[in-house]
Amino acid sequence: MQDLEFISGRFFDYEIPKEKRYLLKYFKTDLQQAFLRYYFVFGNATNFVDHTGIFCTDRILWKLQARCKRLIQIYDKAKMELTEESMMIVERIEAGKFSLKG
Repeated sequence: MQDLEFISGRFFDYEIPKEKRYLLKYFKTDLQQAFLRYYFVFGNATNFVDHTGIFCTDRILWKLQARCKRLIQIYDKAKMELTEESMMIVERIEAGKFSLKG
């Protein structure tokens, strides 16, 4: 199936699902947005450089993947808890004001 995704080039113009568009506030550069589209199509960044022709180091890809996974994890957990504090976290993430540091 991934071969078909690669051949079709779907990852070049893939539209991020509405429920995950908050991630675009944390992935602003062309490289970061290309990574995000590629990650949603393939579920990993193993062949990102080879498939897209966009050069970046493995370390950058690892950091982008970790940021994406962490934001999704925090967001999904906060959505499920339904407390006042968790709703504030969801609000901050959706507004692009959430910090993963500290």
